[in-house]
Amino acid sequence: MKVIERLFDLQGLEMGPKAHSPETRRLAEAIRKELPEQILAHYDRLRARDKKGVALVRHGVCTGCQMKLASGIYAHLLRDEDIAMCDTCARYLLLAPDETAPGAGLPAADAPRPAGPKPPPKARRRKGPAGSRS
Repeated sequence: MKVIERLFDLQGLEMGPKAHSPETRRLAEAIRKELPEQILAHYDRLRARDKKGVALVRHGVCTGCQMKLASGIYAHLLRDEDIAMCDTCARYLLLAPDETAPGAGLPAADAPRPAGPKPPPKARRRKGPAGSRS
């Protein structure tokens, strides 16, 4: 499982209705041990300010701040190459489950072009010698 997905699970436990139960705390501590220190530190700074540390992305929009992501960041998320953060609210970004389908949001490279007749070429105007009209 990816790091940000685990962080999202942690957020769900810590902000859920049973956040203070002993079992939830035990599960949260187990997840915290799996996560890299730098990522967890940034997440904890956001949580200390009563903010979510991970925001879902739907249709290219961060659900944490409701701002449209730069196309490069959104494409980066779709390719699932590395961890991404929102430039506006500094939350870690995770694609919503309905957007993680293969090819969601990106055009297929081998997609066939629509069939149909080609339009006729445009007629070119011929220019006569300078100063004369045709």
